[in-house]
Amino acid sequence: MRSEMAQPIPSDEKPYLRRNFKLGVINGAFWLLARALTDPDTVLPAFAVALMGDNPLYVGILSSLVVAGWYWPPLVLTSRMATSQRRHRYYQASAVGRVVAIAGAAFAAYYLAIDYPLIAFIAICLSYLGFTSAGGIGLVPFMSVVTDSVPVKRRGKFFAMRFFFGGLMAFAAGFWIRWLLGDDSGLDFPHDYAYLFAVAAFVTLIAVISWCMAREPEHKVETRYLPLRLQLLRGLRRLRTRPGFTRFIGSKVMLTASYGLVAPFLVPYAYRSLGMLEAMVGVALAARVLSHSMSNILWSRLSSRYGNRFLMLVGGVIHLGAVVLILMLPILPEAHVGTLMGLEFDLRLAALMLCFAALGAAHSGQHTGQSAYLLDYTPERTRPIYLATYYLVALPITFMPVATGLLIGTAHRYELAFALSALAAVLTIILFASLKQLSGKGPLDEPPRS
Repeated sequence: MRSEMAQPIPSDEKPYLRRNFKLGVINGAFWLLARALTDPDTVLPAFAVALMGDNPLYVGILSSLVVAGWYWPPLVLTSRMATSQRRHRYYQASAVGRVVAIAGAAFAAYYLAIDYPLIAFIAICLSYLGFTSAGGIGLVPFMSVVTDSVPVKRRGKFFAMRFFFGGLMAFAAGFWIRWLLGDDSGLDFPHDYAYLFAVAAFVTLIAVISWCMAREPEHKVETRYLPLRLQLLRGLRRLRTRPGFTRFIGSKVMLTASYGLVAPFLVPYAYRSLGMLEAMVGVALAARVLSHSMSNILWSRLSSRYGNRFLMLVGGVIHLGAVVLILMLPILPEAHVGTLMGLEFDLRLAALMLCFAALGAAHSGQHTGQSAYLLDYTPERTRPIYLATYYLVALPITFMPVATGLLIGTAHRYELAFALSALAAVLTIILFASLKQLSGKGPLDEPPRS
């Protein structure tokens, strides 16, 4: 019905579209900074080791819960939000949850970590699960308001500016974290991490308040609510009958598995085998977030010029190259290559920073390519069915770091985990190569398998 469709924006309301654009850039920049301060591949593994010792299982548990929180809310809430005219209120509710959760992590680190480390670890795991779950709840309404208030021709600039300013601030934050975790700050564990989490809570507050002030335009509302059970049944049927969708989901599983076998465990591995100091975590973070953010400029051009299948292949090759280099680190000479902010780097540690940068760039490219490919593949009318299946299959794989922690164990079998990561990366590239380059017409290009 016409009343259910987005109406043209009167000229006197156009200023609020500019307002949403500016608020979105501010939100994105500070949100990327907040995520960097609580990075699950550098900061949180370092904290888990400092709190619970070098048992990699604790690193795996914390990393898995952080990632899993992003996946279940879209799975459960997408269809319900599609029938809601007021979606922005979900974001506003999620904003409260995010700030409270990260503040809870700071509280647990400050008051519990010294005397009750296991209780503090459990509390912080729950805090970060709540933090990312609230983020997952806010993701759908955020994208809804962006879609309805940022014109298509300006969305590229919108996201590019978010990544640019956020990447610069996150890069600077990496060197601040190097100071905070070093001897110069005067803060001992766990007060240094408690202070870090408190700053992250403040930055998160700025990020979410800015977007809470955005105005929600009228938008198309689905008149029919499709229950999650029915969505999943239809999605699993498509998974059986459409080989292209099956291979795409398989590539997502393999890539997530490969990432979970290596990324969360680089910091504890480097502590044990490469002589990495805790203060170097900030440098690793700076390398990762800068490449993650700035590489989006390259990825957007590759996607526009060569397509998302090519973009995923390039990201897969970079990811594989990073894992292979990680496997080669022990055989590199310990030759001194330089000093950065008072930290001595040999060739192995310098190469490790390059690995963090490559993983960050590859992860950024894969996120861009897979998200765009999924949208290209799925027609708007049945998109919730495909998205529900996508999140359903991907959710269990987010717990790969737990399995990896058990695999590495107290015997510290890091090289075995990294070798399995390389194998999974090879399978990912093979699956990417088997996908079709889509024309934008969705799965109608592909006949169902009988």
